Amino acid sequence: MTKVETAPMVIGDTPLQPGTRQHVSMPVLRDLDSSTISLHIHAVTGARPGPAMAVVTVLHGGEWQAADIALSLLDRVDPADLAGTLLVLPIANPLAMGSGTRNIRDESDSPDLNRSFGGEQSWLADQLARAISDHVLSKVDAVMDYHSGLWGATMGSVTCGRDFSDADVSRRAYEMAKAFGRGHVRRGDLATKFPGPKSMVGYAGQVLGVPGIISEVGGTGFAPEIEDEWLRVNVEGTLNVMGHLGMIERTSTPPDRLTVFDKVIRVNPTVGGMLEPIFPVEGLMKDEVQPGQLLGRVWSPYTFEVIEELRSPVRGLVDMVPRPYPVRPGDWAYLLIDLDAPGTREVAGDEAP
Repeated sequence: MTKVETAPMVIGDTPLQPGTRQHVSMPVLRDLDSSTISLHIHAVTGARPGPAMAVVTVLHGGEWQAADIALSLLDRVDPADLAGTLLVLPIANPLAMGSGTRNIRDESDSPDLNRSFGGEQSWLADQLARAISDHVLSKVDAVMDYHSGLWGATMGSVTCGRDFSDADVSRRAYEMAKAFGRGHVRRGDLATKFPGPKSMVGYAGQVLGVPGIISEVGGTGFAPEIEDEWLRVNVEGTLNVMGHLGMIERTSTPPDRLTVFDKVIRVNPTVGGMLEPIFPVEGLMKDEVQPGQLLGRVWSPYTFEVIEELRSPVRGLVDMVPRPYPVRPGDWAYLLIDLDAPGTREVAGDEAP
């Protein structure tokens, strides 16, 4: 049973008309400079009733490239061919987007919007999270969250939750992740481990019973043709999910075999300097690395000496690759999937994980 059948969906005071595209600006709060902070929701309402899905990008302001996915997706969806409703929120965090930072720059206890869902305070992030929940998440049957666009590093995986109180929500989320079309799925604990239901997808699944997936495919600062391919993967993957949900006529073939894993290992610098990658971006989620293999090194821009080597601790696949860029201690470099970990296994495409 879908939330949206024959009755028109209403966003704020705006009813969504079948067979149309509409842009709804939802004021959320007034800032110190008297400016109004709003959410801009783009709605494509199909000519026929059907499921509703939300696409949300730029929960983190530094991941601005993900907004390109929203724009390209809207160009591909025709209301005449759509069953149901597509809600697209291209800039979920306008405050962090304005400063070009991951988090909102304020003195709050919750500057990270994707750690603020369910918050009851009046902090900026709490108010934005409540507005997204009220006007987007509560209206839909499925949600897709995008975190591509981090400058200087790229990721390559799709994530779904396995630990929601309602096991059917976990099952439906996994089916969405499979339909996306990648050869690997991170199936992790989004409800019971940090940040739990304070993240958007965790909150949607655990509190609202709405299944969702997170695409972390892509980044910025790389060759244009590589970034264009990541954009294509995200748009095509989203259309695959819409086909899976019955929103559009689309035939896609899920991979015959899937690598399912439950966590990643971070290999980040402990010192500041210039990061020199050794492992190539073309090997992202493709080329297997061995324990001790050199992934990259950090050298001092002052003395030119190598001050740290970053090596793989496991036999695995690389789920994050950086480009050359200056780093501070702890900045992003590599994520690895441990192929020998108990939570990593290969399953058939039609097999339950």
